[in-house]
Amino acid sequence: MKVLVYDVIAVDEKTLKEFNARQVSLEELLRSSDFVTLHVPGGPQTYHLIDINKLKIMKPTAFIINTSRGNVIKEDDLVYALKNKMIAGAALDVFEVEPPTNKELLSLDNVILTPHIGGETAEAQRLAATLTVSRLIEALRQ
Repeated sequence: MKVLVYDVIAVDEKTLKEFNARQVSLEELLRSSDFVTLHVPGGPQTYHLIDINKLKIMKPTAFIINTSRGNVIKEDDLVYALKNKMIAGAALDVFEVEPPTNKELLSLDNVILTPHIGGETAEAQRLAATLTVSRLIEALRQ
């Protein structure tokens, strides 16, 4: 699998090499990817980061996955893209309005909707606790 990443800051070469990844522009990532997964903080810089103009760049066979913040994707534009088969589908764990009220979005058969609990598995919680303790120990050793 080719892994492409986009970030507003340079990802260090060690991390890119570890995941056999290549850092590219957002446009190249959208144009080239079969699956686009969003992991960004909320805020003015990421508000409607993905709108109709960005969705038009994507392959019609591509899927977009958002587990970050609901307003990172302009929901009405996503509905339009999904209804008009501009992209193949979406998986959303977050919504512009929570709980989701967009009836069109809720009725589409090419979207998977989950209740923003993706990280609430026993495994994810155990990993989070382990990483937190490891980082605390590492910080105390410095």
